[in-house]
Amino acid sequence: MLVVKSYSRELENEWEGFVDSSVNGTFMQERKFLGYHPSDKFSDHSLIFIEDKKIIAVLPAAVVQQEDKRILYSHPGASHGGLIIKSSLSTKKCLKLVSALIEYCAMTGFDYIRLKPVPRIYHSGLSDQLDFALRFSGFEIEYTELATALELKKGKNHFLKHVMSSTALRNYQKALKSGLSVIEDADINDYWAVLEKNLELNHNAKPTHTFKEIKYLKELYPDRIKLFAAYKGSILTAGVLVFLLNERVINCFYIAHDDRYQHMRPLNLVFGYMMEWGGQNSFSYLDWGISTEGKGSRVNTGLFQFKEGFGGHGVLRESYLYDVNNTR
Repeated sequence: MLVVKSYSRELENEWEGFVDSSVNGTFMQERKFLGYHPSDKFSDHSLIFIEDKKIIAVLPAAVVQQEDKRILYSHPGASHGGLIIKSSLSTKKCLKLVSALIEYCAMTGFDYIRLKPVPRIYHSGLSDQLDFALRFSGFEIEYTELATALELKKGKNHFLKHVMSSTALRNYQKALKSGLSVIEDADINDYWAVLEKNLELNHNAKPTHTFKEIKYLKELYPDRIKLFAAYKGSILTAGVLVFLLNERVINCFYIAHDDRYQHMRPLNLVFGYMMEWGGQNSFSYLDWGISTEGKGSRVNTGLFQFKEGFGGHGVLRESYLYDVNNTR
């Protein structure tokens, strides 16, 4: 019998252990990560699916009220999530799992279910049976975004030369000769002002996190949140703040440079360094994130071109919607 339970604090250790051993989990689905948000920011409604006294899936989620509609949402405090499943879950059990989720939401007064699954490059093995079960059960793709990622070839000679475009490689080689140096785990204090200025000037935006939040996350995950930064002497010229979400993928969360040093191409140097570092440390992919806007309704072609110049290719990020009222 498959039982659906609401998450409670006493189940934290079991939850963390399951996410760590799952086929599609990252640290963004850990309670430690989700818990960094203020307790009143989200109305947590995470679920645990248990069969024969063992967890077979978890769903990090929150209740979102939109007008008169009550929605069970993939946790808004994470970039992605959805149903996190154990590696050996069969197609039959995935269908049963999705059916149990729908039934639970119908019985507890939800109008919609919104899920934003973890992209496939983060999965430790094939698990498309879950996506099939969602679509077979009536979930529709509400919108699609496109990220850019590079497959890292461990031990391949002249890797950068093989994957970079001639322009990106030329700029990388220029940066190598410009007297810049890269620090693998640089001080976030040096970086934050550059990031804030960059986002304001180029996008009229602010970082997703406050400086206080990112410092706290760095304390929670000291070895899994890193700042790769290029310096000219003691001056930070560019940096990429990465989340090592699991052992497979380097996720570029923030990318910024100081316009005064753009002629030195410091970001090219940082990305080249990260590409080699990732391969040497057994990562499979470097994920630059999405270059679409407005839930995939707009395409930033310039940003795609920049990322693809380093050898990146498209990775879909799909978001699902289910109308619970159709089952009543």
